[in-house]
Amino acid sequence: MTVRLFVLLAGCILMSVCCFRYLMKWEMWTYMELVERGVIEFDPDKLIADLQEKAKDIDFLGTDKKTLLCLLGTEQYDDGYTLIMFYDEEGLYQYDAVTPQVWDSISVKRFWYDDVGFYTGMDRQGELAFRDTTETVSIHSYHQAQIVIPYLVGALSISMLFMLPVVFYVWNRMRYVGRLKEEILVMADGNLEDAIMVKGRDEIGILARNLNEMRLAMGENIRKEQEGQQANRELISSMSHDLRTPLTTLYGYLEIVEQGKCPEDKREEYIRRCIEKVEEIRTLSDRMFEYALVYETNEQAELEELYLEELLEELERGREFLELQGFQVQADYSVELGARILGNRVFFQRMFNNLVSNILKYGDKESTVAINVRLHQGSVEIIFLNRKRKQQEQVESNQIGLKSVKRMAELQGGSIFMAEEKGSFAVTLCFPVLEE
Repeated sequence: MTVRLFVLLAGCILMSVCCFRYLMKWEMWTYMELVERGVIEFDPDKLIADLQEKAKDIDFLGTDKKTLLCLLGTEQYDDGYTLIMFYDEEGLYQYDAVTPQVWDSISVKRFWYDDVGFYTGMDRQGELAFRDTTETVSIHSYHQAQIVIPYLVGALSISMLFMLPVVFYVWNRMRYVGRLKEEILVMADGNLEDAIMVKGRDEIGILARNLNEMRLAMGENIRKEQEGQQANRELISSMSHDLRTPLTTLYGYLEIVEQGKCPEDKREEYIRRCIEKVEEIRTLSDRMFEYALVYETNEQAELEELYLEELLEELERGREFLELQGFQVQADYSVELGARILGNRVFFQRMFNNLVSNILKYGDKESTVAINVRLHQGSVEIIFLNRKRKQQEQVESNQIGLKSVKRMAELQGGSIFMAEEKGSFAVTLCFPVLEE
């Protein structure tokens, strides 16, 4: 906008100055046209003829100036714009018969353009034959001074018309700024549905475009926040209901055992059912933690230096648990002792537990599960690879377990890659290794 306004202003000023200079060159022509059309009345030929008629009966040399001028009646020609001078036969200056008042005016001294009144075509020289001598009379017109100021104002006014594009441009952009102000106030009141009008490619147009994008982003964030709040309410309601069910059952079994109402042959079965309900409650509580972790945007992890040996211990526990559940596990830990990463041990425990739980739910016990740890290009890679059962249970809703693993990996500065092909499922965790 600044560059465009500067170019427009410079162009308009240049055209305005050129127009003014051009119009002022036509001031003389305008004056002559006004005289010819009778707007300005002045006839030097008639004035000389009148003076000649009076001079033939007057002695020039024997009459003083005041009396001579009175006899010639020069006062009637003193309109403030006429100069009448007398010269003798040898061309020597005698005196002024009429001196124009406009001679010392500001219009002549400050605003007289082009040729002065002596050369306007309205000046005359003639001979007056007095009874005792012949004098030359010189008449000069300063009537052009009548139009100097009006013509100057008119020329300036016409020239200033070339500045109208600048005025219109500024007025148009200011009106647009006013509209943007109103639309911003509407948006500030909470109305994010009405679009902000984008007009132009200058700074104001870019501002409007950014405001429009901000409006859309705010609307999307509010929508997501409302959806998240609704999802959280539904989650809490659902989890509360799901937790009450196994808790009620667990309480019933424990109450039976505590009151001694349980037959001896049923005791082990009741204890097994209690363990199942405890496991169900633990699973639900883990699920609540995972949901909170995935949807909590301000979550931060307390990181510390961890040796890979500590992580391998957690992996070994997961491997042993899988083998106890009937899986065949092949582990390969190709890492150097003493390598360190920056992470959170609790997060690693939960990530490994989630991945092991996924294998328990969906893995095929007839195929070997591979757990590999290796160093590759300055990062440690932890790989879980297994085949999925053909007859598998219903897939976990929204894959929240894997989402929580991804979220915890990102909080520790790592990344996760998942790949599924021909019934095989692989998850790779990558974390940068600290330099020595």
